[in-house]
Amino acid sequence: MSRHSATAIGHDDTGTDPEPDAGSVAPGAPARGTRPQDKSHDFTVPRAPLVSRDRPFQQTQLNRIDEALTLASRETGLLFSVYVGELGADPRTTAEALFGKLGSRHPAPVLVALSPAERKLEIVTGGESARRIPNRAAGLAALAMRGSFSNGDLAGGIVSGLRQLADAAGRK
Repeated sequence: MSRHSATAIGHDDTGTDPEPDAGSVAPGAPARGTRPQDKSHDFTVPRAPLVSRDRPFQQTQLNRIDEALTLASRETGLLFSVYVGELGADPRTTAEALFGKLGSRHPAPVLVALSPAERKLEIVTGGESARRIPNRAAGLAALAMRGSFSNGDLAGGIVSGLRQLADAAGRK
């Protein structure tokens, strides 16, 4: 079994980075005893490589994503995090395990987990974040992200999706 590099990006308003472990992930329980909302999505990526398999983002793209994460978390009071990497045979289970790790650090996490190589996108919410971001809003954010991904703009899709999720959640 080959192992692919992953990029995990996360921020909260305390200045610490709650990055999900990019290594192998065992299935885990959802945060705070809440059932994560089912927000699974497939998407199409272009055949051309993004930047490289080991590093899918340039530094300017990472800065844009970091800024979007910071703003979304500050404005809403929710913990937004992005995981980019292999999600494995059961992407939803992997995303829920990552979400569980975030839930141990914050009472209201939101995880956007995507695997460009596997063409999978998972948006996981639970507890307070699930109440504030309805399934319909997450579905619309996923649709916008997929459009950008299919045009080869992985970073732009992530930024757009984070903005839409934060708008749906509203201010804290």
